[in-house]
Amino acid sequence: MILDWHAHIYTPEEAADDKGTWDGKDGPSWGDGGCPMVLENFLNAHHANGVDVSVVTNAAHYLRGKSASEELAAVQKWTDYAAQVQGDHKGVLYSFATILPCGGPPFIKETERAIREVGLKGVFIHSSHKGSYPDDDEARPFWELIEDLDVPVMIHPPNAGYGEERMREYRLASSIGRPFDLCLALGRLIVRGILEDFPNVKLVASHGGGGICETISRMDYAYEMGDEAFFLGPYKPMKIKRKPSEYMKRLYIDSVTYNEPAMKMVLEWMGPDRILYGSDAPPLTSLKPRAIKLIRDLDIPEGDKEKIFWSNARKLLKLS
Repeated sequence: MILDWHAHIYTPEEAADDKGTWDGKDGPSWGDGGCPMVLENFLNAHHANGVDVSVVTNAAHYLRGKSASEELAAVQKWTDYAAQVQGDHKGVLYSFATILPCGGPPFIKETERAIREVGLKGVFIHSSHKGSYPDDDEARPFWELIEDLDVPVMIHPPNAGYGEERMREYRLASSIGRPFDLCLALGRLIVRGILEDFPNVKLVASHGGGGICETISRMDYAYEMGDEAFFLGPYKPMKIKRKPSEYMKRLYIDSVTYNEPAMKMVLEWMGPDRILYGSDAPPLTSLKPRAIKLIRDLDIPEGDKEKIFWSNARKLLKLS
């Protein structure tokens, strides 16, 4: 069995027309081929590659191009469409809500509606949105609700985060900027005490954690050096009781790493019980068979591959 945790579609409205690919306004246009993140493309890739179950998420890069007054309506429209997709493909596709954790009470209410009333299976958030990060104090009511709802949260980078002014060329926003932003967000969630204060949150980091498995050792020494490292700046207020790597191991991380050495690093840190298979396809559907091959070629027991391909995600989604 294969459960693909990481693949995206847009609402039909946002996928229509020749919009800018970065945020619905700027960037290259979709062109004659149209937006690749549509349900038909998703299903074609799903079935062509022998995938049994997929999680449907909306990366919603277009939210960045909307005014604050437009964001909630766009999120609500996705919730309703996601429910339709999940209902039309029962047992095959499971949809997540897309939520802005720092959006305030209206987004908290929408999170509750999406899970309790509409029946979506989890929540998708960006690692940052217009300068806000999910460790901000404004996001704490979101994490309180997530613990109560007991559903997984997938954290995924926006189109571009900090430093984007140097990433407009050579696709650096995607190849460098997105993992940078995700790694920063995960690091902040750790040191700002979100995983300490909300230990029952099931947080799934996309893209192999965005490099967190490489940088976590530096986070450990920054925590452990105490006053010796005064010249690096203060380490306060202290919000954690253990070194950062212990909190990182509470995460789940998907397998969208693109090569075996990176995948091995994630495996060494997290173990097979904390990794979920993902392809990030769509939008780039050619990645799906490569992502499957990456896991199949690993020199690990077949039982561990089964955990990555299926059973870890099955438990998070509470599938029979």
